[in-house]
Amino acid sequence: MSKLFMYGTRLQEFEQMMMLVPNFSKRGKGLIVLKGFPFTEEDVSCRFCTEYPKCKNDESKCLVLSERLKANAVCYESIVKNTFKDFKTYNLKKRLSKLILEFNGDFFCDSSHQQRFENIIKTKDRVVKNNDQFLATLFLLTADHELWEWSKSHIYLTKVDFKSIHLKGIDTNRYAVYQTAKTIFTGKEYIKLNEIADESLIDEKTFQAIIHAILLAKYGTEILGICK
Repeated sequence: MSKLFMYGTRLQEFEQMMMLVPNFSKRGKGLIVLKGFPFTEEDVSCRFCTEYPKCKNDESKCLVLSERLKANAVCYESIVKNTFKDFKTYNLKKRLSKLILEFNGDFFCDSSHQQRFENIIKTKDRVVKNNDQFLATLFLLTADHELWEWSKSHIYLTKVDFKSIHLKGIDTNRYAVYQTAKTIFTGKEYIKLNEIADESLIDEKTFQAIIHAILLAKYGTEILGICK
């Protein structure tokens, strides 16, 4: 029989902590993380983090981004602004401001986009868990029905054969999505952000998909739970 009365429950860590030797030396700031524990915004405050204040609220360095997202302690606006803070192009900043203002909590373009994305992710679960760039690439290629039809037979276990994708009479929006996907996957710049920010070339839906893919490539699946 275990000497811990709370053994096997979510409170067992607290009981173990209470049985430690008194007057032990402090180990600095931190959080006791319990599986399934309902985090609040206060629980995941930056002031408790071991990296604070070095991180300066930089979400890309956040050690508990998943928990902060679940506690609604990170908002869409802060994520977007932090990600693109080093880009000073006026058109990009203008479009990002509009994107932030009009964001309604939907990370996907529409329900069809989400269904296509989730279906392909199920078949590549083990691969995409450790490859955020591949994940973001699939997010973009599934954003549009026609682009997906052209691309899906050229997607393999760990890669996309872009050279074999034949773009039939593609318009500027689909072309931008395709080139961004290629850029994210290969690490080579096939399209520039100032081109993506051009309102005369790229519509709002396409711009949103591209920005969200960039967030996905940087933060991984945790960003799918972002709130307004």
